[in-house]
Amino acid sequence: MTRVWLLKRRTARRAWARTVACCPTCQVTPGVPCHHDGIALPDGAVHPRRYQEAEETAA
Repeated sequence: MTRVWLLKRRTARRAWARTVACCPTCQVTPGVPCHHDGIALPDGAVHPRRYQEAEETAA
């Protein structure tokens, strides 16, 4: 039960960061998935810096 909840929370947090913030690491705009050398990160992952941008945007 806890594992499923954590997975849903992580997925929701990634979606939130992707929707709200630009990614300074890969230079994409909100709504565009993060990538590395043109290949999307696995499982919809986002760069750590994008989380920081999203938190700063929300503040």
